[in-house]
Amino acid sequence: MISTMDKQTLIFLGPQGSGKGTQIQLLKDYITAKDAARSIVHFEMGKQLRERATKDDYTGRLTNEILLAGGLIPYAISASLFAQYLMDTIATGEEHLVIDGFPRTATQVPTLDSALTEFYKREMPTVVCINISDDEAVARLLKRGRHDDTEESIRTRLAWSRKDTMPNIEWFRSNPQYKVVDIDGERSVEEIHTDILEKLNLS
Repeated sequence: MISTMDKQTLIFLGPQGSGKGTQIQLLKDYITAKDAARSIVHFEMGKQLRERATKDDYTGRLTNEILLAGGLIPYAISASLFAQYLMDTIATGEEHLVIDGFPRTATQVPTLDSALTEFYKREMPTVVCINISDDEAVARLLKRGRHDDTEESIRTRLAWSRKDTMPNIEWFRSNPQYKVVDIDGERSVEEIHTDILEKLNLS
């Protein structure tokens, strides 16, 4: 079977509540329908950390404690999870690659960059930034009704996220090996999906 689409390397960034998960799933469904010849490798940092936290060993228990406290998993652990996942799931190098939730801090950027551009030789990875205001994020997250979500706790997480994530986006913008596309996340799910396809030249 011949592939009908260029190999995609996509890094999704955006604050909590931006709808990244929904848009990633829609995009994966679209790519699968259009390009059945390639599989999709999808790395989700949150999912990997939650799975690690369920293991009944010392590392699992420490991970679980940090997650329950709302803390940040140390760089060495998150970076190793990322690298191990790629080593375990990239089988041919021809797969589409979608990354969600990494890098979250400036210290994680070199790990991602060295894996994608130096080791796996992925050409022109694209960073998809889904942008929403803090007020919109708070409104969406409060609607989820999670017991640990208060407006104060949500705004604290958003402030931390913007402080740590924004420099990463600027790093990608200034690096000619990457492409950055900005998406207005305060529209309907369908409008956002269409915008992403157009900006990735997939429609």
